[in-house]
Amino acid sequence: MTRLPAISPFSPLGRVLADIDNAISAHLFYPALLVTLTVPDICVALALENSVFVKRHHYISFVDKYTTPPELGLSGELCYCLRGGVVHRAGMASHPDFGATHVIFSVSKDSGAHALAIQFDGKRAAMFSLHLFCQAMKGAAQKWYEEHESDPLVIKNMKNLIRFSPDGVRPFMAGLPVVASGE
Repeated sequence: MTRLPAISPFSPLGRVLADIDNAISAHLFYPALLVTLTVPDICVALALENSVFVKRHHYISFVDKYTTPPELGLSGELCYCLRGGVVHRAGMASHPDFGATHVIFSVSKDSGAHALAIQFDGKRAAMFSLHLFCQAMKGAAQKWYEEHESDPLVIKNMKNLIRFSPDGVRPFMAGLPVVASGE
């Protein structure tokens, strides 16, 4: 089987994925997790017309197709619930369907595998390795990209991803670094 090229770190999607590692390296763990949990939204949206919004079923299908529970630690359904808690409530166990009173991400690179059901004194914790979780989702984006890199809609939409532009965005703000979207 011929392997397609990896996502360029200079492409808009490659920059988003690189920012996950940059955030972890800077000990910005919450932003790293937040971006990681939105990778399925970003990838799916690239393959949709701008008038179509990413829905629950899109997100779940992406996670279930491009990851495996051992590497990510979650099914697509549970990952969607985790995403909802983190993105909308800044509380990882806040989603009523997630089923844990605590969600713990180890930030040590040496932390082992994930554990979904640790119970103690009537409380239930889901534990994950932040590094493994982020790498699994970045791997999912790579697999997705290999299937979609030639899609004309993806190519068109990729130009509109948010990105760091060190020289600004002409004609609006030239010569100054900005974070922007649009061509």
